[in-house]
Amino acid sequence: MAEKVNNFPPLPKFIPLKPCFYQDFDAEIPPQHRSMVKRLYYLWMLNSITLAVNLIGCLAWLIGGGGAVNFGLAILWLILFTPCSYVCWFRPIYKAFKTDSSFSYMAFFFTFMAQLVISIIQAVGIPGWGVCGWIAAISFFGTNVGAAVVMLIPTIMFTLVAVFSFIALSMVHKFYRGSGGSFSKAQEEWTTGAWKNPHVQQAAQNAAVGAAQGAVMQHESQYSATPNYTYSNEIPGARGRLPPAVWLMLTGLLEVPGVEVQVVTTERAKHFYNPQEIPVTLYSDADEWQLWKDRSDPVLHIDLRRWADLMLVAPLDANTLAKIANGICDNLLTCVIRAWDMTKPLLFCPAMNTVMWEHPITAEQIERLKGFGYTEIPCVVKRLVCGDEGRGAMAEVWTIVEKVKMTFSERDLPTQS
Repeated sequence: MAEKVNNFPPLPKFIPLKPCFYQDFDAEIPPQHRSMVKRLYYLWMLNSITLAVNLIGCLAWLIGGGGAVNFGLAILWLILFTPCSYVCWFRPIYKAFKTDSSFSYMAFFFTFMAQLVISIIQAVGIPGWGVCGWIAAISFFGTNVGAAVVMLIPTIMFTLVAVFSFIALSMVHKFYRGSGGSFSKAQEEWTTGAWKNPHVQQAAQNAAVGAAQGAVMQHESQYSATPNYTYSNEIPGARGRLPPAVWLMLTGLLEVPGVEVQVVTTERAKHFYNPQEIPVTLYSDADEWQLWKDRSDPVLHIDLRRWADLMLVAPLDANTLAKIANGICDNLLTCVIRAWDMTKPLLFCPAMNTVMWEHPITAEQIERLKGFGYTEIPCVVKRLVCGDEGRGAMAEVWTIVEKVKMTFSERDLPTQS
């Protein structure tokens, strides 16, 4: 894969400095989030332009008889806060939407709230702060009307920045909470950053195996009145060894109070793991036909649909995505989904190669599933199994588990300790 060359800020060639960041909305930001990230970028640009206009307003203030302190501070506002705002809040939110990072979301919230407070102070315009706000502009009309009119321009712009910043903060917060985000999730992501080390990954896998095997002892019955959901498993991994992500996910789901888990697998998925290692009830295509012999016999995909309160399809590969989007039901998994009660939540976690993810038909099929009322847990950017690096990896395990918990809570589904 070609090395990415920094391209921001786009500096003229005669300047002996090089760009510090790589920024490409089309290549790095998922299509469904691209417009929001661009709007935040435009907000940063508006804030930077406002600081430049404020410098002109303070110059008019100085020429009209105001103090030189405001003009000097206006220069500092422009020089310091233009790059600082980009680094401190735009880059975190860019990375948050790029990688689905809770820690980046939290970094954005903390710094952007400070940005919002600063924007309000700038709009108010306390004299001596180096900003042409309402107090400074209105009070200067008695001294020099022309200069005061010029000062009104950055004043209005500061007000717009404050209003747009509040709207942007509310929209991002609403999206983050709706996707299952929380402060504890950000803390967990920070503490688990060490899992990128392969030795720590192995230790975590071993611990998860023991926890899952212990938890499954409490889930022996096939059907119960406790809240439960089916889980579609197509996790890539080594043959004969259950991938770490499966153990971690099953462990996290089994630890949710009052929740029982059953797995529906496709035949192709069995290529990547040993079905005997799944620590919960596992169903495949063969079970559908073994259970049904006559008209009066139960139909497995219908029984599973009745039994489950929530369905999680994770990961959802390109093949099954296309089948669901077009109503095809040629295996047990797609039959359960085709017969799914639309009043119950269905969550899906796309996962595929970056080129497949970026194909136009993928976005169409994702939108069709969301149009059915299904909830997407977006894929993230990381190194894929094939060796490529880009968007297409399944969302992090804790993201999925937290979204399941939130869905149970928001829908007030029956729970039992």
